[in-house]
This record gives sequence, C-alpha cells and structure tokens, in this order.
Amino acid sequence: MTTLVIGANGQIGKQFCELAQQADMPIKAMIRSEEQASWFKERGIDTVIADLEGEFEHAFEGCDQVVFTAGSGPTPGQIKR
Repeated sequence: MTTLVIGANGQIGKQFCELAQQADMPIKAMIRSEEQASWFKERGIDTVIADLEGEFEHAFEGCDQVVFTAGSGPTPGQIKR
C-alpha cells in the first residue's frame, strides 16, 4: 500500500517521509520542483512533481492512501503567484 505524501518538502512532511522510509512503508513524496528531489532521492524515496495550485491528479497514480502535511508556509494568507 503506497502512501502519497502531500507537502513532503515541508518540515513535518520530511519528518514523516524519513520515519516512513525507516519503517519500510512505501511512500511517494509530492514535491513542487526537481530542485527539491535530491533530499528524497538520497533516502531512496520516490517523488512526483505536482503543485496544489495546479493540476495534480497524476500524483495519485499508484497510491492507495494520502497523508496531507502541507501547511500555509511562512506567509499565511498570501497566494504564491
């Protein structure tokens, strides 16, 4: 059972991914850009590039469940354009 981790590049998301990987839990980390991938690849964690503000249906492919760890970021109330 593979879990998609939305918000994987955040503080809580990274902690969850690291603990899940250590427990041999199959996960796929949803990240916004290829630049964010190295931390996950170093740990053998699969990634998918997608953004909550756009189309991200493809991120769910092959996943049975989702953990949502995305937060508002350092400037809540502001939309990143």
